[in-house]
Amino acid sequence: MSTKYKGLITSITEFSHALAWCLKISWKTSKFYTVSRISTEAISPLLAIVAAIIGRSVINSLAGQSDYENIPAVLTVLLATLFVVAVIRSFSQKLVQYCRVMHDDMMDAKITTMIMGHALDADLEYFDNPFYHDKLNSASRDSLAINGIVWNSIGVISSAISMIVALAVLSQISALYGLFMMLAAIPSTIMAAKYTKQLYILSLEQVNGRRQMAYLKNITTDRMFAQDLRLFNSGQKIKSRYMDIWQRLFGTRRDKNRKRTLCVGALECLPEITAALIGIDIAFRVLEGSAAVGDYSLYVVLISQLMNAIFMLSISAMYIYDNRMQLDNFKAIENFKNQVEDKGEGTLESVDTIEFKNVSFFYPGSKSKALDDVSFSLHKDEKIAFVGINGSGKSTLIKMLLRLYNPDEGVILINGKDIASYSLVSLRKNFSVYFQDMSNMSFTLRENFDLSDDRRDDGGRKVRMSEIDHIERAIKKDAEAALDAANCGDIMDKCPMGLDTNITRLFSDEGIELSGGQHQKLALAKALFRRHSALIMDEPSSNLDPRAEHEVFSALKKFTEGKMTIFTSHRLSNVFLADKIIVMENGKVLEAGTERELLANGCRYAELYKYQADKFTLKK
Repeated sequence: MSTKYKGLITSITEFSHALAWCLKISWKTSKFYTVSRISTEAISPLLAIVAAIIGRSVINSLAGQSDYENIPAVLTVLLATLFVVAVIRSFSQKLVQYCRVMHDDMMDAKITTMIMGHALDADLEYFDNPFYHDKLNSASRDSLAINGIVWNSIGVISSAISMIVALAVLSQISALYGLFMMLAAIPSTIMAAKYTKQLYILSLEQVNGRRQMAYLKNITTDRMFAQDLRLFNSGQKIKSRYMDIWQRLFGTRRDKNRKRTLCVGALECLPEITAALIGIDIAFRVLEGSAAVGDYSLYVVLISQLMNAIFMLSISAMYIYDNRMQLDNFKAIENFKNQVEDKGEGTLESVDTIEFKNVSFFYPGSKSKALDDVSFSLHKDEKIAFVGINGSGKSTLIKMLLRLYNPDEGVILINGKDIASYSLVSLRKNFSVYFQDMSNMSFTLRENFDLSDDRRDDGGRKVRMSEIDHIERAIKKDAEAALDAANCGDIMDKCPMGLDTNITRLFSDEGIELSGGQHQKLALAKALFRRHSALIMDEPSSNLDPRAEHEVFSALKKFTEGKMTIFTSHRLSNVFLADKIIVMENGKVLEAGTERELLANGCRYAELYKYQADKFTLKK
């Protein structure tokens, strides 16, 4: 078999798979709308041809070229039938519009949740990968391709039915009519397909530039950057940079579209010219008496219908070709395979012991180890502090424990078992975590606590109505206790509606705005609110003022009593909570022990301690 035919078979196979995949999504979204749209789209062209055939009989009857005996009665029946067909056509068109609007909305929601699901399930490492962001952005942009393939395919079916019926009727005069129309449409179809592919490839090449444009737009509209833009008067530079990128991308697209318009537009005149010549030929047949007046009306309608069917067929085919490539791009995000696989079947009830055994780890793309042969153990009721300068590996260690990444070497054990043997949900459910870069959502305080730990979700069991009031009271009590432990009294003083207050003004005029330190305290409160058997705090006081820091750690000392606690800090004033201190640098454990032991050793911890102690030595 030649390469040409193999390529054709491959294209047909890929198209069939794409169509089947999209129809499956459509069917899962709504069986009713899928069936309704296919049915109405297929019926519409048939009704148009039926109306044309009835119209021919009406014209022939009026022109005295009919063989019917009772012309008035026949006309009455024909006109009544024509009216019924017109009503059915009108109703079916409205039904198509309604079904399309409703189903498209449902499909958009379905596809959007699919993209959200892919992003939520992806390994954390992919969010540091610009190639993944390009693919995710392209998938979001090309999500409409699924609707495009499904319903343009239905358009192909509808146009094919209309074309076949029109050809069958036209062949009664001359089979060449249909052949000429088909041949006339081929050049423009081929040229349009060529430019469609080129334009789509160009759009993929411009994804990164478009992401940069979206980011620049976000800078000017996001409150996070509003102060900086005004302070440094840099808004105009952002706009200029946006326009520079836009002009570069637009210029390339404009040139390509200009060529497409000129070439395809010229070739699309061929079907129009062919249809006009066929119409002239039929008119002369009527004058010669070889065709009736009604035949001219029918065949002109059929030629128009055939031309429209061929045009729509070619247009739908182009969209399918275009959208098939977009669908491939949409499905490309499925090709990102996670390294952190959720294959564990064990259930972790509580964290009693944690052990790192010779754990090493490289961040993807990095040549240096973020963790280098790290070993330590931690037991229930024990508190351990990891200290070291920024970049020493403290936060990375916590991410490894939570299986946000897998170790490249070594093993991490909980209760003597590899953490990979536990399901991810079971593992992470036992930990409550505060990261220094954690964000609070632009929701109410109550909703933020719910996202931290939904007390209404009892392991999948549906909560009974009789339990709701009790659960709500417990939520309020625990949330207030967590806010108090995190020293959030200044936040609650600003909340006019208590826990139902929005913590930003993004969606509510009655919302409140928090400072950086207040956001950190609220994030800490959410971590304390979550039910857990082990608490992890990563730099819990990095944005707190000295008084707030003192009050928070005094409360934490009581709050963490009897609980396994891990925390990191580069501020040594916070390590008084710890039973053991581990000093890290460049991903390695330098020393470990109690604070008294480490100071007595006179090594790295003692050196760091001296750096900070010197700041508080009064000058004479």
